[in-house]
Amino acid sequence: MPNKSEYQKLIDRCILGDEPAWAELVEKITPAILSVCRVMRLSPDESLDIFGQVCYLLLHHLPNLKSSDKIIGYVSTITRREILRVIRRKQLFDNIDPEITKSISTTRIKSPDELLDESKNLESLIKAVVELPEKEYKLIWYLFLDEEEPSYEEISQKLNIPVASIGPTRIRSLKKLKKILKRRGF
Repeated sequence: MPNKSEYQKLIDRCILGDEPAWAELVEKITPAILSVCRVMRLSPDESLDIFGQVCYLLLHHLPNLKSSDKIIGYVSTITRREILRVIRRKQLFDNIDPEITKSISTTRIKSPDELLDESKNLESLIKAVVELPEKEYKLIWYLFLDEEEPSYEEISQKLNIPVASIGPTRIRSLKKLKKILKRRGF
């Protein structure tokens, strides 16, 4: 039986969850990753991001590695691909209107007061919907609150009304709902 290469032994230990082996492997592949990052003129922060992603991908693909002796070439290829993926994504965002990019990349976290207000408003709305006549209540439920989002045909069957009357009934129901909410001071 032929001797296993140094890299194969290290990879086998990594696959078994040997943390010191993983640390040793990462130490061996780091120069290759950083070299590609330097050649591609990445900033230190970008290089660190790529380094983390390449290590993550390598860890998940170690069991499928066909030739352990070519791990440095494999890591270099993964690094180049990840850098190109990041560049393509950046170019995509560079070609989008800055306002749209800003709205995509920023998420506003609501304060507890805002969440409480939303919860109270939703509770008031549901209480108002329940005051509608049963058929109108069910129609509003199916159109706006049912998670399954039934089609007009399905609603028609469930409520035993023609599809063509759903729109006009919805309008009347919403007007009634508006009056109920107004009466409640909403």
